[in-house]
Amino acid sequence: MSINITSQEQKSAQTRQIILDSAIELFKKYGVNKVTIDDICNNCELTKGSFYYYFPSKDYIVTMSVNSGLDKYIAENYFYDVKLPFKEQLISLNFCAFNYFKKIGKEITRASYVSQVNSSIDVRVKGRSYVDNLTSIIENALIKNAFSTTMNFNETYIHCIAVFTGILMKWCTYDDNSNDSIDWTKMIKEQFGIMFKD
Repeated sequence: MSINITSQEQKSAQTRQIILDSAIELFKKYGVNKVTIDDICNNCELTKGSFYYYFPSKDYIVTMSVNSGLDKYIAENYFYDVKLPFKEQLISLNFCAFNYFKKIGKEITRASYVSQVNSSIDVRVKGRSYVDNLTSIIENALIKNAFSTTMNFNETYIHCIAVFTGILMKWCTYDDNSNDSIDWTKMIKEQFGIMFKD
């Protein structure tokens, strides 16, 4: 059985992506707090009705646009090398994700987490580049008994997200002008590295 996508469904997906792309473009340029729903609609030449058809709130689009951007970045910049040890696969994926957040900046990163909490959006959706790569790495590592813990898949997935989110939240609230030098990629490497037996 093959499922055919209608031209209307394809157009709808394109419109949704246009709104997401417009939002992240404006957020990067002007900051999340300054950009309104009207600004997003005007930028992509769509009506407010079109916006609300796809997105219930500004909080929702902040979270979704950042995650859509992350998935595009991962698709373009991450190579899932199954020949690498699982630990290196996981570290590499999260290095790539961290580079995306550095690219969009601390203000948008903070806003995306606040928006996610405010709107209770579950971003663990099959078909997302980050989610699918992380899922694949964890599943394969569990099959090979590579983790140093006895957590099941869901526990391991949540643990990985918690580790990355914790580092990312500390990074985006950290004062770069302090005298303390922090190697954030080293922290990612160390935190994900200790999850494995070797």
